Amino acid sequence: MTPPIDDPVPLHRRIAGVARSQVARLVLLVLIFAAVPLILYREFRAADSERQTILIETLREKGLLIGRAMTPTLSRADEILYIRFGEELARYALGTISLRLLYRPATSPDPLAFFYVAAAPAVTSEGFAAERRQLADHGSLQRLADSCAGDVALALRIDWPGGGPELLTSITPVQTAGGCWALLASTKLDPLGERDLGRPFWQSQQVRLAAAVYLALAAVVLLVFFSLWLSFARFRRQARAVREGNASADFANRNRVPELAPVAAEFDRMVDRLNESADSIRRAAEDTAHAFKTPLAVIRQAIEPLKRQDIGRDERGAAALRAIESALGKLDSLVPAARQLDRVTADSLDPPRAVIDVTTLCRSLAEGYNDDLRAPAPAIEAVVAENLKVLGGVDLLETAIENVLDNALSFTPADQTVRLAACRQAGCVVITIDDHGPGVPPDDLGRIFERYYSHRQAGLDDAPANGEHHGHDGIGLWIARRNVEAMGGRVNAENRVAGGFRLTMELPAIRN
Repeated sequence: MTPPIDDPVPLHRRIAGVARSQVARLVLLVLIFAAVPLILYREFRAADSERQTILIETLREKGLLIGRAMTPTLSRADEILYIRFGEELARYALGTISLRLLYRPATSPDPLAFFYVAAAPAVTSEGFAAERRQLADHGSLQRLADSCAGDVALALRIDWPGGGPELLTSITPVQTAGGCWALLASTKLDPLGERDLGRPFWQSQQVRLAAAVYLALAAVVLLVFFSLWLSFARFRRQARAVREGNASADFANRNRVPELAPVAAEFDRMVDRLNESADSIRRAAEDTAHAFKTPLAVIRQAIEPLKRQDIGRDERGAAALRAIESALGKLDSLVPAARQLDRVTADSLDPPRAVIDVTTLCRSLAEGYNDDLRAPAPAIEAVVAENLKVLGGVDLLETAIENVLDNALSFTPADQTVRLAACRQAGCVVITIDDHGPGVPPDDLGRIFERYYSHRQAGLDDAPANGEHHGHDGIGLWIARRNVEAMGGRVNAENRVAGGFRLTMELPAIRN
């Protein structure tokens, strides 16, 4: 396994990354939208409560003053045969003040048996009955009975039948030998512009209006964030589809936000340019490899007559021929290696995506290698499960497996085998290649996938057992990892406990 790499990102950069995250900003915005109304509501409720207290106290005092002014008249009510109570009340019921006079005879056994006597403004007899029922429903008749023992200051909101809302502010009782008189003073709220006086603050029209505006503002802001999030999600899905080869560049048509239209158009142009670059690199790789073949063939044919001549007495000539042949061998290996590098670069820009039958591919490779290997040479043992399929490029995966097999064969003794296994594990197709070589020094495990890195003991840099010269230039495992990663997989390497080296390739499996 590749040794774990310490996290190179310091804490302050992590915090800065979270602060720049749009999701973090959205969460912060939601918290602000939730906290601000609570804070403002508490402050405004305290201010409104203080304002209502002052206003109600003023109205109470006014009602109590009217009650004290009417007390002398009500005290002599038993002695006067005829009193025009309506006219008396009308003298004090000015502006927003409403007065109601009720009476309970002393001989009544029911303490709640109050009768309407008069009202200002005037109320019809049907209105009297309805108002009395309203007082009974609010528990005010009990308050009237209790008030006969003394003045009562109130702040009771009552919606009188047939009229607007009023605030019952005081009850002034007057005890006489005949019974108990009770003067109710109330204030009309509509003319004051105080329809919410006496209600809980959260029921006021101002709070409801502010809440509606605030919720609308929050909805608009969250809608903007959500719209951007949906656009980014569409971009992400489209980018994944382009990377997997399931779609072409079509960001502009998937965008729904006009302000992101230039960005979507640039994405489309970028993908097109990458695809064009990948095609150009592939064509250049093939053209370059083809261009090198002819000069190399001419040089190899030109030295054949020299090799047949008697140059044994010319040591310098023989050494020169050996140097030329060695250089030709290296060039023969470098040309396909360079082509592979260019193809890997192109495939990383525009990876092909097709269904690959891994079972058939692995068995065909093992059979082909075993047919081409010349004795003495290690054999390849294939242990492959049925119906293994992945999505990617056949050439990419075949090149990756071939490079690892070549590497394993070059390290494995002739009397041993190289094991090629493939199976399904946790939604992945896992390809494992085991050899019986010396393994890799633990300190070098993290470097074996580096480009141009090679660590071989003396005598292991010869041609492989199949007779072909590939050279060991340190790009085989690098290409294998690049190819597998281009297909959305990963590569791991480890030394086996029983000896030898193991390389594992994991690729997302296609569901059958």
